[in-house]
Amino acid sequence: MKGELRLANLETARDPGFIEQVKTALDLPADAQLQLKHSARAAAGAVVEYDVTLPVRIVGAEFGAADGVTVDERVRALLRFDANGARVASQVSPPDRRHLRLVKDNLRKLAAANAIYLAAPDETIDPDALRARRQTWYIQADARGQKRLRRALIA
Repeated sequence: MKGELRLANLETARDPGFIEQVKTALDLPADAQLQLKHSARAAAGAVVEYDVTLPVRIVGAEFGAADGVTVDERVRALLRFDANGARVASQVSPPDRRHLRLVKDNLRKLAAANAIYLAAPDETIDPDALRARRQTWYIQADARGQKRLRRALIA
């Protein structure tokens, strides 16, 4: 099993350093976000469950301004540890393909309707101006430089 992972106690599951080790052991991307959902002692050890937010990049000319946009997908990671704290099993659920297909379909429709505005990285967005142009969505780079789709809300 890749990456030796040891759970000293249930509180360890919340430790940021341990969470980084979990990412490595499960081959998750460095920018994946893990949040402890549940941890419990089991008869033969412990079980730890995380909600994982995976960045997924959507690529294709059919997405217009949204080509290369990053969306967040939620998955689940479940780890089992023996009585000595050694990892004995782990599983990461795959991203929901149906949901990703719906996201892509929606992006195609928005692109075809020219409803997405491509903003500069540090541009201040005027929601009223975007809505007046019928561009209720905009794309702007986040702190990591990834293109993110945002809704132009009422200011």
